[in-house]
Amino acid sequence: MPRAFLAFLMPGESPPPARAAEAPVRAARERVRELLSRAATRLGGLYALLEADDGRDAALLAELLAEDLDAAAAGLAWREAGSLAEDRAGLGLLPSQDALAAFAGRAEARLAALEDALARRRAGAWRLPGDRFEARAAWRARVLLVVGVAVLAAAILLGETMAKRTRRFAANVALERQRREAAAALADMADLARAAKVRSGQSLIDVTGSNCTRCGCDGRDLRGAPEGDVCVRQWERALSRIGQAAGAAPERLSRFARDPWGSPFLLNENEGESADFPFEPDTVASAGQNGLAGDADDIVVAVPNAGPGR
Repeated sequence: MPRAFLAFLMPGESPPPARAAEAPVRAARERVRELLSRAATRLGGLYALLEADDGRDAALLAELLAEDLDAAAAGLAWREAGSLAEDRAGLGLLPSQDALAAFAGRAEARLAALEDALARRRAGAWRLPGDRFEARAAWRARVLLVVGVAVLAAAILLGETMAKRTRRFAANVALERQRREAAAALADMADLARAAKVRSGQSLIDVTGSNCTRCGCDGRDLRGAPEGDVCVRQWERALSRIGQAAGAAPERLSRFARDPWGSPFLLNENEGESADFPFEPDTVASAGQNGLAGDADDIVVAVPNAGPGR
């Protein structure tokens, strides 16, 4: 870790100055560290070559790996096992895959042992005055990293929560606007239907030629229903006849082609349909946001009665 960065992590403190007498220890430590780092890379490459069944290159890489580990052992004055270079040489020029795999396992164990030996040496004979300062700075760096990750995760979570709330609010605003548009269109349609009844002197059943234009449309999603759909055809026919009876311009009728969610409007002609309930009003409705006619999401407006004595 760069000394300038370490000093940044330790405000008010300075690392002990490097002394000339420490140079040999620093050089020895760095040399062993480099050898072990390179050995770890070569060990990974050896396993990859064995996996690829490349015995020739694996044999060559095993030799280089053994040289690095033996050099690290010499730098540490570590003599707890024999030479890996001799071990590799004993396998022959082109060892079998199994022999190389076994050698790789021994090299991996040697690498772990040498890394432990380096750690012990750094804590003992190779310990320098600046090591404690560096260790404390490294600990602070890890704490800062953990805190930074936690803060970033919290910020992301908070941002996502706020984004969800914003999207939900925008969706609610858009839905409310659509429902107002649908209600306004239905109120206008109710006025148009009543005008058709007054002007023609007929009930809406007689004007449209149907006692239930919406029948057959309940319980299914009407949003985006194609032009040939029965509900679309029934609504267009009823709208055309109401418009003719009311003397409405085509521009006004175009408003009633579909509701804000793309469903045809729904008309139920009730006035005068039943002798028991002759004054039950006609209704015009929108299937609402979910496009399903006949549920609580519908928007329904009654058409004022216009028959004799009503």
